[in-house]
Amino acid sequence: MELPKQLRDNDRLVYTLLAVGLSVFALQSLRKGKRLRGVLAGLGAVALGYGTSSEPGDVVEQFSEELDTESTTEDGRLRCAICGDPIVTGQSRRPNENDETVHENCLEATA
Repeated sequence: MELPKQLRDNDRLVYTLLAVGLSVFALQSLRKGKRLRGVLAGLGAVALGYGTSSEPGDVVEQFSEELDTESTTEDGRLRCAICGDPIVTGQSRRPNENDETVHENCLEATA
């Protein structure tokens, strides 16, 4: 469901104003010597500014490209790259030389 363009623009304006307000608060806190409060407010301002300047889908696409989803099946279960069997909770696993997830037993059997 897509939000109307005017509503998205209003949200962006609110987030921008919040980021500016947090950055001013961070500078004042740092000037008064309250480092922790200033650093936390500064980090909040950076996060809000980044969220405002990027499209919502950009962040999701960036993280989904970095995640390894090749070794999962359609149902989302993790599979061994050597034998193809599902890897269940409690089974020992580790990456092989190609950074694919495999059972530890399968890796030792091929070595």
